[in-house]
Amino acid sequence: MTTTLHTAASVTIDRPATEVWAVVADYATDTRWRKGITEMTPDTEGAPRVGTKVREVLHLGGRDYVTDTTVTDVGPGMSYRFAGEGTSGAVRGGRRVVNGEAPGSAVFTYDVDLEPHAIPVGARRLLTWWLGHSLRRDLRRLRTLVEAA
Repeated sequence: MTTTLHTAASVTIDRPATEVWAVVADYATDTRWRKGITEMTPDTEGAPRVGTKVREVLHLGGRDYVTDTTVTDVGPGMSYRFAGEGTSGAVRGGRRVVNGEAPGSAVFTYDVDLEPHAIPVGARRLLTWWLGHSLRRDLRRLRTLVEAA
């Protein structure tokens, strides 16, 4: 039985949208704001483009989890979507930056759908909570990184 675990989070950052996009569209910076990410390597340099392939390595609990994704859509505006498969299962998601309500601010939204290969029924709720908690923590780390720049 396949169950999709969905999580999404947004953060307001006190910097212009273009500055936030420059960070979240640069794969190399993920290792600075996403806890446990030790590698985020695209097959081509530059901003995400349809067809860009990305290898992600998450080190968690003494183990490496590898996910290979492909950018499936870019735009409108400062956004892209991806899909792929990895150690943990199938993954889809996206990143989007829009102007915030306050002048010179931006809102970054990151959403992820994970279809784990195998997960006990009793662990689904806990894993969904953990994914959301981790994502919100990472977005706070991103805000600190961008606002300090």
